[in-house]
Amino acid sequence: MRIWPLIALGVFAGIAGGISARIFSGGALNWPEPSTELITVLRKQPPPQPPSRDEIARFVPDQRAELVRANGDPIAVEYSSVILDPRWIDLEFFGGWNREFEANEDPEALLFFTGPTFEKQFGRGELDMALHGDLMLSNGTWRAGNRAAAAGRAYIAITSEGELVFGYGDLTPSREEKFRLFVGGLHAFSHQDQIPPADYRGVYGEMRLADVRIIYALRSDGALEVIETADGVHFNDLKLLVEQRNFTAAFLPDHASKSRLIVPGTRPWSEEQAVWVSGGKPSITQLPFMLRVLARDALPQAR
Repeated sequence: MRIWPLIALGVFAGIAGGISARIFSGGALNWPEPSTELITVLRKQPPPQPPSRDEIARFVPDQRAELVRANGDPIAVEYSSVILDPRWIDLEFFGGWNREFEANEDPEALLFFTGPTFEKQFGRGELDMALHGDLMLSNGTWRAGNRAAAAGRAYIAITSEGELVFGYGDLTPSREEKFRLFVGGLHAFSHQDQIPPADYRGVYGEMRLADVRIIYALRSDGALEVIETADGVHFNDLKLLVEQRNFTAAFLPDHASKSRLIVPGTRPWSEEQAVWVSGGKPSITQLPFMLRVLARDALPQAR
């Protein structure tokens, strides 16, 4: 019998026995410990710093789109817009009749714009009006007084992660959990990625009048673009504008004469603007509320 295999077997058995004895006697093997400095760095990544106000809300005034109608006639649509980063904005309910001149002087707000339509109902709440869409905003939740309108229309919303979503329906419990901001009661003008469900009703009747229009648009980069057109824009021309801009989706609050796009210190509301927005009848331009846009201080931390 050869002696070397027996010697090798004995050495291996001795090493294995030593390791076992060390473990079962309460000792520990001296494996290298991970760097505590590395763990600390990984656990304490600094939160992203907020962009500048001009980056969060980028105002682009006096734009002009050269379009061609189906019959070959050229048409120009003039408009101004504000491009918003949905990750870095809060939306507030800015309630009260005729507060536009107050909005002009607001040093904290990035923007004020028109929310969903409403109907006057004397004795209903402090503003004597019923909303046509649910609002879940940074400063509270307001339920639509007209539930049929809320359920049969469209919405825009922002998730906790900052994603902008265009969809259909009212503020359900599951949407309350999913979104941090919700604006319902909208007219779904176009949506490249979704077909309206069978229960979508939109506004009452076909809109034919040439007027001022507010558009909420989902851009291909995920940003929200809020547009106010010049007066005298027909719906078919508005469709051409949306197609030329290649928005993923475009919804309307459908206010027309009650349109608002106020950039404090830059694009204020004025008596002259009230005249052209209303077609010469400023008394019909009154609004009980607007949506107020603020910059967020920080993003929510991942759990």
